[in-house]
Amino acid sequence: MRVLVSRTCVFALIAAAIVAGDASPVARAAAGNVTKGCVHTFDGTADYFQDKVRIEDAVTFSVQYHASYKVVTVREANPAGSSERYVLVQCGTPAPRLEGALAGAQVVTVPVTSFFASSTTHLSLLVGLGRLDVLTGVSRLRELIGDALIARAATGHVREFAPASVIDAELVVSNRPSLLMSGGASSPAFPVIRAAGIPVVANTEWLEPTALARAEWLKYLALFVNEEQRAQTIYGRMKARYQALRARASAQPESTRPLVMTGRSTRGTFTIAGGRSYVAALIQDAGGRYVWADNSSVGAPSVDLEAQIVRAANADVWINGGGWPSLTAMLDDEPRYAAFKAYRQKQVWVYERRVTPAGANDYWSRSVSHPDVVLADLVKIFHPSLLPDRSFEWYMRVPER
Repeated sequence: MRVLVSRTCVFALIAAAIVAGDASPVARAAAGNVTKGCVHTFDGTADYFQDKVRIEDAVTFSVQYHASYKVVTVREANPAGSSERYVLVQCGTPAPRLEGALAGAQVVTVPVTSFFASSTTHLSLLVGLGRLDVLTGVSRLRELIGDALIARAATGHVREFAPASVIDAELVVSNRPSLLMSGGASSPAFPVIRAAGIPVVANTEWLEPTALARAEWLKYLALFVNEEQRAQTIYGRMKARYQALRARASAQPESTRPLVMTGRSTRGTFTIAGGRSYVAALIQDAGGRYVWADNSSVGAPSVDLEAQIVRAANADVWINGGGWPSLTAMLDDEPRYAAFKAYRQKQVWVYERRVTPAGANDYWSRSVSHPDVVLADLVKIFHPSLLPDRSFEWYMRVPER
């Protein structure tokens, strides 16, 4: 009798749903995206991506959802390059016809099961999503940092495909990953890899104009593993922390905001953060005034050292240089550093607090997905009284000797 009643209830629910106008009650009852495995029975009326991301801050990628596939567009697949589209098809469903705007688009079956990452900045995104299970390739094993990544590498399932900074196309092809994610730079290996049927997709988060926009590429990576719901939650919480701290720093009087310079010199050419870069935005959000705020670059342009001295001689704080063991060693590198007030007042800060003996820098792994923590470090430098009890995560003052 119990079985009869149970079946009757189910039939009644289905009938009620159809009467209400839902022609596919079973599909509607499905819970969330398929984050692992494939669809075993295709239903042409089902929405296989019920969990969707909302792009809030990022401007260099977008996504359009269809019932069983997503169209992802990267506006600039490499600096000053053209846009690229990727068609992400739910495993177990038919691929759409690639015509019109989709002609020539690369097709990726999702959720991916094998992921090759060209940049360490991709790795913290996988960690945040709890999906290191799909990581099977990295450019250089020596750049891995963090217990979770090291433990994953120790399983023997992660291959090194560019140990000398040159991609081994033959190794990539022989391992047949679901995709290789590039860092936005071109490589002669990419056409070879694509010709073998392995998608190469671009990740150009560093072209975003703000740290929040850059961090939202967590959602970009989530699209490939169908983890939209988790990415939306993680990003929302992080953004709230960032905005709260930005509001506190922005409330500081103009007279207390330090003048900030960035970068370092190499053979008389000074590399700076562009005035429209996420670094410039971070400086402003942390309550600083950037010496090159009127620069129009979103990347890391170069200027003559003499021009930097004219512009930044009176800067109060110097950040994001690096590689200097001491202030004394800085002058051995470039004697004209003494022309900067920030150097003379020992206010030179670098993000090298967490660096392994092999040279792996935790900042370049985790800072992308944790801009709220980066902001907190900078606020601590610019306005120490706002965060008196906080310890630095990545930044440290360059010692005198």
